[in-house]
Amino acid sequence: MSVIELGDVTAERPPDPAADRIAAGFDRRRLRPVALLAVLLAALACGGAVRPEPNGMRLLWIAPRTVEQGVVLAEDAVYVITGGDRAELVAYSLADGRRLWRWGTDAHLITIHPAPGGGPLLVVADPASAGNPDGPAAKASRTTIALRAASGAELWRRPGEPHMDAVEQSSAMLMEFDPRGGVAALTRIRLEDGAGIWTTGESTPVQEVVVERLGDRPHRVITSTSAGDVTVRGYDDGARLVSRRLPPAGYTARNSRLFGVAFDGERENTTVYRLDTLDELLRGEGISDCGGVICAAGPSGLAALDPADGRELWRGPEIYGSVMTGDRILTDDRDGAEHVLLESRTGRPLSGTVHGYVAWSQRRHDEVLLLRPTSDPIGLTSVTRLDLRTGRTALLGSLEPMPDQQACQTTPGYLMCTGWDRIVIAAVPR
Repeated sequence: MSVIELGDVTAERPPDPAADRIAAGFDRRRLRPVALLAVLLAALACGGAVRPEPNGMRLLWIAPRTVEQGVVLAEDAVYVITGGDRAELVAYSLADGRRLWRWGTDAHLITIHPAPGGGPLLVVADPASAGNPDGPAAKASRTTIALRAASGAELWRRPGEPHMDAVEQSSAMLMEFDPRGGVAALTRIRLEDGAGIWTTGESTPVQEVVVERLGDRPHRVITSTSAGDVTVRGYDDGARLVSRRLPPAGYTARNSRLFGVAFDGERENTTVYRLDTLDELLRGEGISDCGGVICAAGPSGLAALDPADGRELWRGPEIYGSVMTGDRILTDDRDGAEHVLLESRTGRPLSGTVHGYVAWSQRRHDEVLLLRPTSDPIGLTSVTRLDLRTGRTALLGSLEPMPDQQACQTTPGYLMCTGWDRIVIAAVPR
């Protein structure tokens, strides 16, 4: 597939340190996943210790935005995307709001993927003449452009787009699309120069690509065709590990398990498979991934099952959940504003009821930030840190009202909240 010319690149000019500085003061999409879980009612009676800390919350800067602009938070930068006949991408320093660089193209900007650890920014674009940006022809022409995070200078470009769960500091996996809409090839590349590490062409285009992560890294890649042919590959070398034809379904993968969800027109059924063999573990209605356990909802409540053999570990009534790690479940109630932390293998409560909306994070670091309006004084936003290991909470302080307490994201040391007219950045004590 040929590489598409995507327009002028303006990032070669050195950034103006004084340009677009944002005075201190007051995708893009809401990213707070909600899954159906269970918890013992006795959990709500257990009180978590509140550990006061100095008010280290500090408002750093704000920037205006419009509802048409996309905003992406990275480890040390904020990226603002503007569409139109000539799309534009602007990078701002997370620490002080200084504009770092500006880059533009005549193509449609689809999305961006900041690589962790100071790696490049991966920009996905397709030609403006392609029409529907999500149509098969447009997807087949998508191109990934790597820009230096510090300057915006172009490093390389390749056909395809990164899988969102397969971008790490030194490598990424790109998906090249078939003109009919399927994925024709997968290629793992080095981020420093775009060179291929391994590639696999599919004799039949696959309809779905899922990446299982182990810790902070991609671990295994799962592909499925419309006929139900499922293949598991190692991420490091692309080697085929196991293949099997399974009933067609939509898949997710986590903790060595593959969840296949199928809808027959009346009800939703889930089948759980072992990722190493693709052998069936269990199936039924109301089955969901609960991090370190499998949850099965039924008329009598919800049972937490051992993922190794499907045996019941504990049982409780049904509620919602907001955050799941390998061994913790943060329950979710009252429209996401009340939570209890549980040990997933036992159902044991590690906290009492804690309040606030969860700030979304790309990678959890054993903590969650909770935002809620203050009552004394009225009108501020309080920020609380919840330790996912112990269940203890620490009040970090308060800020001027956030644009939307349910549209906040966090990265270590920072909090970003977006509203329809502005972006607000605050410092978070570590």
